[in-house]
Amino acid sequence: MENDQQQPDQHPNLPDLNLPPRPRPEDPGYEMVDGDGNILLPGYKSVDGGHESNEPLKSSPEAQPDNSQLTTDNAKVQALILTGFGINCEEEFAAAYRLAGAEATVVHLNQVLHGHISIHDYDILNFPGGFSFGDDLGSGVVLANKLRYRKNDQGRTLLDDIREFVAGGKHVLGICNGFQVLVKLGLLPDLAGTVTPEVTLTHNASGRYEDRWVRLKVNPASNTPFLRGLDTLEVPVRHGEGRLLIGSPETAAAIEARGLNCLSYLDEAGAPTANYPHNPNGADLHCAGLTDTTGRVFGLMPHPEAFLSLYNHPDWARRKRANPDLSEEGDGLKLFRNIVEHVASLPHPPTPSPGGEGEPGAEELGNRPRLTADKKQWFERLKSFSGEMRREPTPAEDVLWQALRNRQLNDAKFRRQHAIGKFIVDFICTQHNLIVEVDGEVHDETGQAEYDTGRTYELEGIGYHVLRFTNGQVLHQLPTVLQKISEALLQHSLKN
Repeated sequence: MENDQQQPDQHPNLPDLNLPPRPRPEDPGYEMVDGDGNILLPGYKSVDGGHESNEPLKSSPEAQPDNSQLTTDNAKVQALILTGFGINCEEEFAAAYRLAGAEATVVHLNQVLHGHISIHDYDILNFPGGFSFGDDLGSGVVLANKLRYRKNDQGRTLLDDIREFVAGGKHVLGICNGFQVLVKLGLLPDLAGTVTPEVTLTHNASGRYEDRWVRLKVNPASNTPFLRGLDTLEVPVRHGEGRLLIGSPETAAAIEARGLNCLSYLDEAGAPTANYPHNPNGADLHCAGLTDTTGRVFGLMPHPEAFLSLYNHPDWARRKRANPDLSEEGDGLKLFRNIVEHVASLPHPPTPSPGGEGEPGAEELGNRPRLTADKKQWFERLKSFSGEMRREPTPAEDVLWQALRNRQLNDAKFRRQHAIGKFIVDFICTQHNLIVEVDGEVHDETGQAEYDTGRTYELEGIGYHVLRFTNGQVLHQLPTVLQKISEALLQHSLKN
């Protein structure tokens, strides 16, 4: 009888999920395992299994990156792309920069945390999308905390390095999970300049993961070079926690007043919208992306790196038939071309000081540290040098400090001999992005004057306002000097 016949096995032959994946030598991008079941990944992603460790990185051939990939081409813009811990969009990121003409280097985040790679050797730092640490405590939360609190052997965090990186005139881009990390770190929008979180990103209002194409409008008031010259973009979103929430009306007003809400979701009529699905997550201010006050730090939820070619779009065939002359470049590539061209156009850093502040002459050196072109040594060398300059101020610097210290002027907190990137400034009020320099006679010399001009250009280019006074003005016209500083504090107040 039919019922007596042996029935075939109805269960599909699924892999045992408790076992490591089997090697596939024919696919070089597939995860490989050794005889002990340890996962070996090609390139930079093979540093470790993604877990934190105090041990040095492995030096075996399988676990060590190909150093030839770290060779930088000084003729090209250098983009550093982080991966590991669940990040999974690094290859698209790298492809975008290479198509835009930059040199893209992908590294596991542990190589940066362990000091094997310095972000200061690059022009643009990139945080790709993915699911860092599985979004277990919320998207970007764990990775942001790792960057904020994990200290290296010098007692510095990666957040410390990123702040120095941006202050030195360089750029940071975060997409999707990378945007979430920048927001949770407080790098976006950073209205107060204290990297304290001021907004957050949370679960989509739809209550579901959104994977769809959206249209975006560029805010014409935005000052970020990433979006310069662009009007609208069409790109995909792929996220579950992309809803921007702004805690207070005052914060929202400040973001709008400074044009930091650089991208808005559009409806079919081309108007900013809060309506689903054109606004896929219900973000406040219809906001799809933010910049900081300098425009150098930029984050967005949509994925421009996923639309590098016309053929990435699901409707490309119809569009191409309707318009045979349609560009074969995707909208997302425009953003990467923008930042690469911008960085390539920046002036070279000014030459070292010919003997004034920041660069003592040979006869003065003794045991004092001397600044070099090695960016990785700037912080430690500047830290020591600025300390000595605080201990040995000029008479004019001391007079001005006595008038500014302890919030005596406009309740503004000033610091003295403060390191910003590769420079030491005499006085700074970070609440108002105001720098005050006191110049001695050496600043009248031709070489020093050229250096000062370049120095001021770079500092103002990253959002600071610079006031300069001579020693004589401070010593003999102090009330006038203080009045000018007071006016500048009011003019450049972050509260205005």
